[in-house]
Amino acid sequence: MAQFKRIAVVGAGLIGGSILLAASRRKLAGSLACWSRSVTSREELKKFGVAEVFDSAADCVRGADLVVVTTPVDKAEETFRAIAAGLGPDALVTDAGSIKLAIQLAARHLPPANIFVGAHPMAGSEKAGAAHAAATLFEGKACFITPTGQEPRVAVERIHAFWRDLGSNTTEMDAAKHDEIVAAISHIPHASAAALMLAVASLPAFDPIAAGQGLRDATRIAAGEENLWVGILLANARHVAAGLRITEERTAELRRAIEGGDAGVLHKLLAEARIARQALDRSR
Repeated sequence: MAQFKRIAVVGAGLIGGSILLAASRRKLAGSLACWSRSVTSREELKKFGVAEVFDSAADCVRGADLVVVTTPVDKAEETFRAIAAGLGPDALVTDAGSIKLAIQLAARHLPPANIFVGAHPMAGSEKAGAAHAAATLFEGKACFITPTGQEPRVAVERIHAFWRDLGSNTTEMDAAKHDEIVAAISHIPHASAAALMLAVASLPAFDPIAAGQGLRDATRIAAGEENLWVGILLANARHVAAGLRITEERTAELRRAIEGGDAGVLHKLLAEARIARQALDRSR
């Protein structure tokens, strides 16, 4: 039996489109609705054939008892303001943004009657847009649920159930802790991969044709859409900047060992990195 009468996805790109496909496959709602700012994306969503596609965010959410906001982090406040006029008083609102404190603040622009419970599925790709959406995107992936503690518990449990029904494994924590954790496991790696790509590409001898899999693996996430990542990195600037300072310090350690021909220190640093990376593989 469907958990919701109607689910509306606002900002349906890769994540939003995947929610629509997964919700349709798993029959989580009586009907589905969606909106995207991009005309091209809206045309792609129509091809899915699973949801009613709207030209207006406010029209998209009318009649929905669950609204999932998947617009970029820096557009959250604008999106909440846009959907406010269309929300019914019983509509439950969640999101999929990778920053939670900033989005909790933005959610204050929702009508008082509408409960917001933040969420962040740890699923995605360097490929953006609804064209790359997949019904299986959330299967087996972690999803953070970040209530403020002021929401009715039944609403929080409904959001847990929704993301679990999409295939995710949910974990609950406060927004501040979430932002610190996600900086370490996602935002700092993305910024570091971008820095590595910028550095390598600026070398006079750089030849992309000759580049092997090692460089491609190390910089894959640097191919992520900058329009999305500017908002994420700035919204979590304190944690990301601190992490980049540590990255610079560890890079300087390696540089000094190589410049000084210190094989012992270099061996130690490379071994430390290898052990940490192997532990990462074992954690799966």
